[in-house]
Amino acid sequence: MESDPVTVIAEQPEALAAKQAITELVYRYGQLVRYDRPEETAELYLPGGVFVVLRGPPDGPHTAVQSRVEGRQAIRDMLLPSKGKPHPVPLIHNLSIAVDGDSATGTCVMQSPTSADGKGFWGEYRDRYARVDGRWYFAERVFTMYEFAA
Repeated sequence: MESDPVTVIAEQPEALAAKQAITELVYRYGQLVRYDRPEETAELYLPGGVFVVLRGPPDGPHTAVQSRVEGRQAIRDMLLPSKGKPHPVPLIHNLSIAVDGDSATGTCVMQSPTSADGKGFWGEYRDRYARVDGRWYFAERVFTMYEFAA
């Protein structure tokens, strides 16, 4: 018999606290991107964190790698040139997190108009998180930007 997720969460207060901390991490990321603060955004990653952007259809097996950046400093270097320019305004939906001790995985959908014209893009994050010294970080963020058939 499949367990009831609400009951499982209620029976695991440590996991619930971890999920809340990771939720705040994801929301903080979106907030920092929206406020155009790339230096602080990079600090949410582990020193060896990875950020990948893929392109492909929703739930499709075929994706193309648009970019892959490894390391907090490299992520910062990637983000800084966009400071002061039109930027995404991330709207996060359907956040789901699974915790396993000091590591976790998660997914969420992001819809993102841009600050300049309100047009934008959307896709899905698949994340890996790690807790270091009591604080949660992104170990890896893989964002698939959805492409739709004409």
